[in-house]
Amino acid sequence: MWKPIGDIIELNVLNEVNIHINALKIRTSDNYDNIPDISNLEFINLDEISNFKTAKRAEEHAAGRYLLHQMLLRYFPSIECSFVEILRDQNRAPYFNWINRTYNRIPLPNFSISTSGNFAIVAICEPNYVVGVDIEKSNQIRSVNLFDFLSSDDELIELKKLCKIHGNSEINMIWTMKESILKALRLGMSLSPTKIKILDKNSKVKKIVEYEGAKFNLKSQIIDLGDEYSFSIAYKKKDIQNEFKMRIAGIEPTT
Repeated sequence: MWKPIGDIIELNVLNEVNIHINALKIRTSDNYDNIPDISNLEFINLDEISNFKTAKRAEEHAAGRYLLHQMLLRYFPSIECSFVEILRDQNRAPYFNWINRTYNRIPLPNFSISTSGNFAIVAICEPNYVVGVDIEKSNQIRSVNLFDFLSSDDELIELKKLCKIHGNSEINMIWTMKESILKALRLGMSLSPTKIKILDKNSKVKKIVEYEGAKFNLKSQIIDLGDEYSFSIAYKKKDIQNEFKMRIAGIEPTT
């Protein structure tokens, strides 16, 4: 039976809106360890976890889903968790769904999960916000080929300059910025990160990033979890009435 190895850490990195961000340590494992049985956890899809090939992947998934469950209990106590499941949309972005259709018209919270190094991080928020969160170890060594994957044109030139000055910490931070926006868009890597422009005309990181009319607040910083991690969060308000009209019609909205 799977259990966490540490206490939940509350991260106070976003005070301007009601978005909760917590972290949980991931159990260390390697390719020779047996894959743990994590089927006792809430919000687990048995078909999905049966395809995990390594203990590391199972531990990452378990830490993220356990943390999400505990945060739902803490921050949204009026929601009966046994009536809720996690589904994935056409881009494999996870979202809460009512199992009990009696409550189908009641909006559920939105969330985002990221894992890197020894930690999982979850952001959860009220239904009227959409959120994307991402972390990477600041000293993670990156290939120079990653630049062309992340950016293009003038932004690519400027990002190369920044990374030449600041090294891996800069490119890891840039990665989290773009990844957090892609998660908030619920598009993931189905959209090239080069389409997301995070620098303004003065080559400074934007506080508001726009993509096809959707405007996201963007915040990034270094957080200390024993090791330093690059952390970014993207969020915006959304039209939940329109979203529920779409879901009732059987369409999963993208933002």
